[in-house]
Amino acid sequence: MSDITLTFPDGASRAYAKGITGKALAESIAKTLARRAVAMVLDGRIADLADPITADAKVQIIARTDPEALELIRHDAAHVMAEAVQALWPGTQVTIGPVIENGFFYDFAKQGPFHPDDLAKIEAKMREIIARNAPFTKELWSRDEAKAFFRKKGEHFKIELIDAIPHGEDLKIYKQGDWLDLCRGPHMTSTGQIGNAFKLTHFAGSYWRGDAQGQRLQRIYGTAWATEQDLAAYLTRIAEAEKRDHRKLGREMDLFHFQEEGPGVVFWHPKGWQLFQGLINYMRRRQNAVGYREVNGTQLLDKSLWETSGHWQTFRESMFTTVTDDEREFAIKPMNCPGHIQIFKHGLRSYRELPYRVAEFGIVHRYEPSGALHGLMRVRGFTQDDAHIFCTHAQLAEECLKINDLILSIYRDFGFEQVVVKLSTRPEKRVGADALWDRAEADMSEVLDQIAQQSGGKIKTGINPGEGAFYGPKF
Repeated sequence: MSDITLTFPDGASRAYAKGITGKALAESIAKTLARRAVAMVLDGRIADLADPITADAKVQIIARTDPEALELIRHDAAHVMAEAVQALWPGTQVTIGPVIENGFFYDFAKQGPFHPDDLAKIEAKMREIIARNAPFTKELWSRDEAKAFFRKKGEHFKIELIDAIPHGEDLKIYKQGDWLDLCRGPHMTSTGQIGNAFKLTHFAGSYWRGDAQGQRLQRIYGTAWATEQDLAAYLTRIAEAEKRDHRKLGREMDLFHFQEEGPGVVFWHPKGWQLFQGLINYMRRRQNAVGYREVNGTQLLDKSLWETSGHWQTFRESMFTTVTDDEREFAIKPMNCPGHIQIFKHGLRSYRELPYRVAEFGIVHRYEPSGALHGLMRVRGFTQDDAHIFCTHAQLAEECLKINDLILSIYRDFGFEQVVVKLSTRPEKRVGADALWDRAEADMSEVLDQIAQQSGGKIKTGINPGEGAFYGPKF
């Protein structure tokens, strides 16, 4: 068997037999490392410790105490939670359960609702499963084999997920004892590696694949950490944050309220509205000082204009619409862009007017699923401090840098010193030719580099692949 060369974090390289597993590699380095190892990183990608290494690579053995292991702890905890739920309520279907910031969740299709005291029952069952310390093992199944298995179990959501996996891509099944699930992985070596520093926090409603027209599901959220101390510190932070919850403060300070007849829209009280207007007046002064002229677009526009802008084709499900008696269809604006373009194109314009900067404190409305609404942070009606700049291609970089300087100075005024600027690139659902996207993304990548250079390293930058607007990349 031929050798491969593995390079370690300290830069050292060594030859090993092709096909050596991460576990065998750890054992060859030190028995103590092998006992602590839970996974490995191959060329920047976390992999199962049992995976064979078949080519030259940069490799790092991950111990449970390493920061890279935290996501694995949470991923494994989600699987154990799913097993616990199915053990307590047979017939419950397991759907999707990703790792999220500070924790994890899983969505379930269950007959009848969960109850608040069920969290303690599920936690107790999870601790039983973790104590068994069953190994995580990976198997590759055929598409037909996997569909037959989940169909027999009545897990039709899993069949739909299998159908969505591209042909040619490995279909992985991870087992923990007798329980198994469809999963991309990776996982740690056994359930015992999860430890006891976890807590289930709350239930929530959800929809299959986030589609409000899909089946209603029940979601369980949890958090997991490497140590009991880390868990206690996190729970303390959450408790302190709840004391400062803006919804609670809004009620106590008589600033605003929400009510069922207007879901997702704010009823501003006198003191709250005074604060709101103070913010707008501050922003108006800042924008006026750098050459923005304030405008005001209409709230209601005919469907034809939204079709021209592309919003109807890409954003229709989030728009509030109505049909009048004369059979014209209108939409309440979800954003200000088309209105500002109408203002710019009205009458004759000269290149001498460029850059032409307009700003608006525009009231917009967007349909958000009821389960996504969250105080002032996620609403259906809000005021968007919006602006558009019409300029030549030669003026683009300079204008982007000016906008960045303005935004960062505003952040500083409000005490935000540590800022990350990311470039969001083209999404799958978009308008415009790829050549235009190529040019726009290249231009904005150069601006992103300039932002990093001019900050002297104070501002961190990055890329958000696929998170751009449907009509263009954005910061």
